[in-house]
Amino acid sequence: MKINLRYIGFSLLASLGVMSCSEADFEDNYYDPEKSVTASVEKLFTGLLYNDNLENRNTTFPRYWNLFTFQIPMLGTYSQTNGYTNGQKLYEQATAYNQDRWDYYYSAFISNYREMENHYNSIEDAEKKEQFRLFMETGKVHLYDQTSQMVDIWGDIPFSEAGGLITTGGDIVRPKYDKAEDIYTTMIDDLKSIADFLNSYEPIGFYKAAFDNADVLNQGDIEKWKIYANSLRLRLAMRISYYDEAKAQAVVGEILNNPSTYPVVSNIDETVQFVARGEQLNSVLTHHGGGIKDATIGLTAPGYMVNDLMVPSEDPRLRAMFAENKNGDYVGVPNDWAGSRVTDSTQAEYFSRLDTATYSRNDKFPGIIITAAEVSLFKAEAAERWAIGGDAAEAYETGIRQSIEFLFHINELNDNADGTNFMPEEKPTDAEIANFLSSEMIAYTGSTDEKLAKIGTQQWLNHGLMYAYHAWAELRRTGYPVLEFVDDPSSNQSSLPPMRLFYPETERTLNTENYNEVAAEDRVDVPVFWDVN
Repeated sequence: MKINLRYIGFSLLASLGVMSCSEADFEDNYYDPEKSVTASVEKLFTGLLYNDNLENRNTTFPRYWNLFTFQIPMLGTYSQTNGYTNGQKLYEQATAYNQDRWDYYYSAFISNYREMENHYNSIEDAEKKEQFRLFMETGKVHLYDQTSQMVDIWGDIPFSEAGGLITTGGDIVRPKYDKAEDIYTTMIDDLKSIADFLNSYEPIGFYKAAFDNADVLNQGDIEKWKIYANSLRLRLAMRISYYDEAKAQAVVGEILNNPSTYPVVSNIDETVQFVARGEQLNSVLTHHGGGIKDATIGLTAPGYMVNDLMVPSEDPRLRAMFAENKNGDYVGVPNDWAGSRVTDSTQAEYFSRLDTATYSRNDKFPGIIITAAEVSLFKAEAAERWAIGGDAAEAYETGIRQSIEFLFHINELNDNADGTNFMPEEKPTDAEIANFLSSEMIAYTGSTDEKLAKIGTQQWLNHGLMYAYHAWAELRRTGYPVLEFVDDPSSNQSSLPPMRLFYPETERTLNTENYNEVAAEDRVDVPVFWDVN
């Protein structure tokens, strides 16, 4: 069988490895978490939601690969959501891991969804096809979630022409780069159509049972898929809100003013997340190649977050996020200390480290996608800027309370506690939370700019280490919190944190003609389109 393989933006060897001619090859690449199966719309759907077939490479569940090679050393440093040591070429990108993250998106998501489309389009029975539309529309929600991360990291990317498989010729057709703003417009508009479809969807028992079995994210709960679609649309609208305020305001108003039609995450039970369960749907923070390594154990606390924000305001989240140092204090790594001083102080146990019960020893840490706190803080921002979505102060405080509640919920999920180690932290009392919310740094007081700074800072803090994709995006979008970075004169590439990542080398070599169209903007000082602050 010959195919026209529409090049999907990553290495040719990788693309040929994923997109071969027979369905048998898909048995190994797209599977039910419990066993390998023959490719079909429903099984490809499962693979789209949870594609973890390459050495625990997953961008939603905490995984050593994604955290240790990509999020922590790069995005975590650029957003100051983890402690780091100053040194030469501090802000330079690990290009090999950029390549891995790029490849993973196109192999795990784009190629998977395109193959779903092939199977879906081959269905001849009209009733069956209409029922299987549920798989296609909900699958698109998750695809858009991942696509938005790619745009937020790189800007323009191959999208509309990426990953197509058609059965003619056998040529490789290389895709154009779509404009980042056009991709965002497509996603924002289509998510409304998907939400409307879900509101009108009437399931037939046989097909709904197939969906329930294949849906490893929401276990077939259509209401949760509505919440996911609308909450993602809200996030994307807020992401563009300083670039195209009129469109953002219209979309946000449509969602928040019609909660029964367009529900969003409103409490922690509605969190869009992979709940850890079984042997495969859980967190894997260790890497066994060349000896066991852990992505988060011993990771030091970030300076600004701890020293300048959480300790002065007596933030109750401190004890669930970090461990006290040898003196019983919470201390983060100042980012203006010399590397040798940081190293010596780390060895002397002067700095706090990431809490083991919550993070590194918690194999029940969920795969977080959208939290109630994130949505509430978006509501607060919309209310403050546009008088949309209710009372800004109420939404702001609700968001902080939800952030606290969810973090301590995660902390107590750990089933590795043995009576002395990795024990859950004591939950904060109502009085402790009230005292925190009334502190000068946190209380919803001041000018509009000061209030927006507090909202933006809490949004960044809520995302934190494990959610660094969005912490970095929100930091660039809002400019909050105002962070200082030490200039690194040793680097000719990036003396300060980049505004975006470089395209992988394979784009220059395998998609040369289309890459040349965007090459002039393939620089660290060119912001993503929505980054106008």
